[in-house]
Amino acid sequence: MKLRRLRRAGALLLAGVTGNVLDGGASQAQLELQRGALAQAQAGYLSTVLGALQEVEDALASLTGERARLEHLRLAAAAAESAALLARQRYASGLVDFQTVLETQRALYASQDGVAVTSADLGGDLVRLYKALGGGWQPDSEGAATKQGSAP
Repeated sequence: MKLRRLRRAGALLLAGVTGNVLDGGASQAQLELQRGALAQAQAGYLSTVLGALQEVEDALASLTGERARLEHLRLAAAAAESAALLARQRYASGLVDFQTVLETQRALYASQDGVAVTSADLGGDLVRLYKALGGGWQPDSEGAATKQGSAP
């Protein structure tokens, strides 16, 4: 009985060894193929992660720059408003001509326009940062269904 078990185990072992020897290196090639696929997947993952980090860093840098620019433009707008007020007062006193009042008002409006444009840019930068961090918008399915159902 023991002898039969030993023969059977030996035969199974021999079959496994000869099977591996006789496959002509196909299993080794398959292993190398799987290793290559793993390395490719790792490289793709690393590229995706680095790209996402780059997007976040770019959005943060842009946001920081726009915030500083907005602060400077607000200070400039406040100074232009003071200059326009002073020009109107001096015009009322007869110390300057109306051209000076017009120029200070033009400068005031230009600086206020800069504040508005930069505020809008800042909003866009916030959206880009939110998207880069993985945020997104989900459609309002109830609102969309209601709109579609009420359409004639």
